[in-house]
Amino acid sequence: MANVEYREPTSIEEALALLGQYGDEAKIIAGGQSLLVMIRDGLIRPRVLVGLQGIPGLSTIQANGELRIGAMATHTAVERHPAVQQRWPLLAEAERAVSTLQIRNRGTLVGNVAHGFPTADPPAALIALGAQARIVGPGGERTLPIEEFFIGFMETALQPTELLAELRIPAQPARSGGAYLKYAMRPLDFSIVGVGARVTLAEDGTCAEARIGLNGAGATPLRARQAEAALHGARLTDEALAEAGRLAAAESDPVGDLDGSAEYKRKMVEVFVRRALRRAAQAAQG
Repeated sequence: MANVEYREPTSIEEALALLGQYGDEAKIIAGGQSLLVMIRDGLIRPRVLVGLQGIPGLSTIQANGELRIGAMATHTAVERHPAVQQRWPLLAEAERAVSTLQIRNRGTLVGNVAHGFPTADPPAALIALGAQARIVGPGGERTLPIEEFFIGFMETALQPTELLAELRIPAQPARSGGAYLKYAMRPLDFSIVGVGARVTLAEDGTCAEARIGLNGAGATPLRARQAEAALHGARLTDEALAEAGRLAAAESDPVGDLDGSAEYKRKMVEVFVRRALRRAAQAAQG
């Protein structure tokens, strides 16, 4: 850490100029709860840290139709925001699952996403909610569906000269409900498997739409599209939910490690998808 230079720009343009100047040798730091650990452990050795604390407006959370979350908004601020609790409760639930209160008070949601860790809690919920990532760079800005933002193990679509400025989450459809369930040895740990599910019901009680996000089911957070498709137009019976769980497990490609074998993790995906969908359906029914 002694040889790392810290720079604190006062605008996004200045931050982008620093990224352009230093390229791969620069790292953006927001809350720093993951980045500083990686530097301490020698996993990365940046030359420059570009802090976002001095840029006005990045802590903003706006809920005018869609939800817009700036790069410096902490997990706690997102979780406790009245509009999030009322209109996007699935996100609040996933934010409460993130580690300890101390981490949530300092760490940022956008930083968590930019870190790209496949077993972090928020990505599955963001996938289920249809979130988009707003990326800014020297050539302007672009927006990606959140499931396309993750492209490999701890690898995202961000280029070295870009930063993730904001997450955008659309207003949720009427007759919708969501749930986030996490399987971990301890609540403060990363998820072994995490499932975010949102169900939207048609007037006749069948499933108009389902969205399912998975953490710990592969090298990146995943969207279980085959499981979603199987539920479209179906009644959410125990049999239908069980089949969706089986399909989600089949779509998964987890890595065996000290937490369990790949086969074991696929079984947990099956179980937790079924449970999350049941809870989401109950919430949709009011």
